[in-house]
Amino acid sequence: MKKFVLFAALLVCIVSCSSTSDSVMNGESILGKWQLVKMSGGITGKTVVPKLISEIAISKTEIKVYEDGTLIATEKYTIKTKKSIFGGEKQMLVYTSGIPSQGYILEGGKLLLNDECYDCYQKEYTKK
Repeated sequence: MKKFVLFAALLVCIVSCSSTSDSVMNGESILGKWQLVKMSGGITGKTVVPKLISEIAISKTEIKVYEDGTLIATEKYTIKTKKSIFGGEKQMLVYTSGIPSQGYILEGGKLLLNDECYDCYQKEYTKK
């Protein structure tokens, strides 16, 4: 009986401790369609408003990137808590293709994606 209780407790721990975090912060979800509003950073540190309509569609396993309604890229990802080059541990979109991870913040219908590289961009999206 003692072994059964220990096994049950271990099973509960394993099931409740998933290796992939969910994509919800502050009651908001990153899942859905988002339109790029502006980008800031890079070498010059300027804020850039996109000339083309740039959108992303985020599902539980992949992100599709569109420009003017045309699909230009599909990336598979997972969400993991990782050490950020900007300090501390952050939840990040980790891409299976090997492109740099992106930290993300959800606030008030906005999605901020921060590229995990120096002289890269922070992209601000609004939910569609």
